[in-house]
Amino acid sequence: MRAHNLYLKNSQVYNDNGDPIPGVLEAKAVLKIQSEPVHRLRHGELEDIVSHHIEVTLTLTAQNAELKYFIIDEITKGKTPVLPMLIGEMYDKENDAYERVKLTNIRLVPEELTLFEAKAEGSDKGQYEVRGKTNDQPEFLKRFPDYEE
Repeated sequence: MRAHNLYLKNSQVYNDNGDPIPGVLEAKAVLKIQSEPVHRLRHGELEDIVSHHIEVTLTLTAQNAELKYFIIDEITKGKTPVLPMLIGEMYDKENDAYERVKLTNIRLVPEELTLFEAKAEGSDKGQYEVRGKTNDQPEFLKRFPDYEE
């Protein structure tokens, strides 16, 4: 089976009860790695991984703002908002294959959060972006098949 274009398909955030929280339009998760140089006599300078985390970016819709209200409530109580679970999916349309990944304990650390934005044209879609991170290992619920080169 040959690899084709992969489509970012679905993403869904869940609360503590396992119920979906509506309003997530897009999600992106990136594994960030911090390394430090290590000097070895035989091999010279190498790099060792000293830490890692997954950085999550969510694009939310303003029409379905349940997640925004949750974040604001937690922050104003002096708590760090934590999303218990996010499941994201990518789709290989030509081969009808999916990859599903589950991320847990995402600590949201928004530097700012748009409460509202009004424009005279009224043609822009109401969206805002929230960032967070997790140190939990991603769990691949479904993996892509092995592709041929």
